[in-house]
Amino acid sequence: MTAESDAALLVELRDMWTTYDPPPPDLVATMIAVVAAADLDDEWEMLVLVRDSADEPAAQVRGLGTSRILYFTAAEGWSLDAELDEGQVRGQLLDFDGDLRSVEVEVETTDGQSWTTDLDEVGFFAIAAEPTGSIRFTVRYRRKAVSSRWVEL
Repeated sequence: MTAESDAALLVELRDMWTTYDPPPPDLVATMIAVVAAADLDDEWEMLVLVRDSADEPAAQVRGLGTSRILYFTAAEGWSLDAELDEGQVRGQLLDFDGDLRSVEVEVETTDGQSWTTDLDEVGFFAIAAEPTGSIRFTVRYRRKAVSSRWVEL
């Protein structure tokens, strides 16, 4: 077959389908909406950075002069508070409705470094790490993983 015969065959097939089985009038709009929403659930599940102390003045409290505070929320209603300060990443998982002992928190950088830890009984974690560049947090529980966006430090 040549390119011309392929094109003629496609025209013939298109004519046949439009004549005997025309597409519904809203097919194109429906397909665009379906494709656009295909990974909406995954995107919704991603943690959303709500607050970054680098973008606004730090709260007027004692002892946080050098730390960077990040606060993320997830669609399920829980949130992750994290503080990066002098070789430590500390934080707490808040409003999590489940077994905190089954949760694992990972901090990773774009250059491939990662640190993982479990939570204590009230949801606190501490990791001896001094990540640089861009980082993100991943919270794993019940075979599920939710990652934050990358945040430039």
